Amino acid sequence: MRNIKLLFTLFSVMLLLLAGCNGGVDSEAGTQNKEANDKEGGKPKVAVVLKALNSEYFKLMEAGAKKAFEDLGVDGTILAPSNETEVEKQINMLEDLLNRDLDALVVMPSQSDAAIPVLEKYKAKGIPVLLADSDVNWEGKTTFIGTDNYTAGLEAGKALASQLKKGDKIAVLEGVLGTPTNEERVKGVEDATKEAGLEIAASQAADYDRVKAVSAMENILTANPDIKGIFTANDEMALGALRATTSRNMSIPIVGVDGITEAVESVNADGVYATVAQRPYDMTYKGVENALKVLAGEELEKRIDSGLDVITKENSEEKLSELSELLGK
Repeated sequence: MRNIKLLFTLFSVMLLLLAGCNGGVDSEAGTQNKEANDKEGGKPKVAVVLKALNSEYFKLMEAGAKKAFEDLGVDGTILAPSNETEVEKQINMLEDLLNRDLDALVVMPSQSDAAIPVLEKYKAKGIPVLLADSDVNWEGKTTFIGTDNYTAGLEAGKALASQLKKGDKIAVLEGVLGTPTNEERVKGVEDATKEAGLEIAASQAADYDRVKAVSAMENILTANPDIKGIFTANDEMALGALRATTSRNMSIPIVGVDGITEAVESVNADGVYATVAQRPYDMTYKGVENALKVLAGEELEKRIDSGLDVITKENSEEKLSELSELLGK
């Protein structure tokens, strides 16, 4: 009887020990394995937030992000307010995304100073932030992917100078005063035209707006009828400047920046002389691509140049075909 009790006690102790060991596997190691399997088997979550989707330029950025999601196996989200002046709405979108368990963020901030506080929250959560097109003076960014705007202005100035002679006067239509993009492009064109011996007779802001550009250009031409060439900080203003010069039966070279379809069509039809085309499609594609590199542990350069192309009549048809393909037309 005593032996039977002893055997029963030993058997009970063994059962308790086994139960304890199994409980440890289920509650700790088993949970860890499940999380690892979920992470390994699931797609990385990347959000792309743009300034707006109401222009061709932004549509090209959207197309680049969608293609990257498809090619690279990403669970992607694209968000944007109705227009680029809705700064607060974009910030609210960024705030909401903080609750979606993102792996990385690619953002085109509407206003740099306003965006920094919410971007700091992403950094605090360990979510890498990659900036596309519009840079921010913020140490927390993983990288900036976009155009070197000084180079864009420099190339535009060179293209304009190629059609003029030393001593000729030109006009400059600036975008939004005080913004880095505008200042860098204008500095580039100033340096290029100075090197070519051209004189900037007038410079006026038109806020990247076509209608405002018409009015600004008419004022400039009234005061300076001997203007021989025009630089504009974007294509919308270039098309506005063309309307103003055409109404006066003037035929002078105009060079813009962006490379939107309407401007390239104008170049092809001997309207605007040239446009320095950015690559918005590549900005977001590279944004998603580099986000995955960061998640894989790679180090990135703080600036990644997305490149540009100077479009004149000689290569305008090729550019139009490229734009049509990228936009799915």
